[in-house]
Amino acid sequence: MAATSTTVLSHRSSRKYAVIVNDSNETIYLGVGEAAVLNEGIRLNANGGAWEIKGGHPYQGVIYAISTSGSKNVTVFEAY
Repeated sequence: MAATSTTVLSHRSSRKYAVIVNDSNETIYLGVGEAAVLNEGIRLNANGGAWEIKGGHPYQGVIYAISTSGSKNVTVFEAY
């Protein structure tokens, strides 16, 4: 991940489920279908904050992430 918006999940029309977990000690922000911006969008708190994509019509587009330092990690699981 970088201090600029970085793709963490690409578009996948067959996506059924995904989870993105903040595996760092810094807050990370997600952008859904557009570039991630610091202090906007979906916030993943440090040390395990997570966001799930699930349900009858799961989002299948691109997900982006950003962190202040630009050197933090997320873990991703996707089922399709």
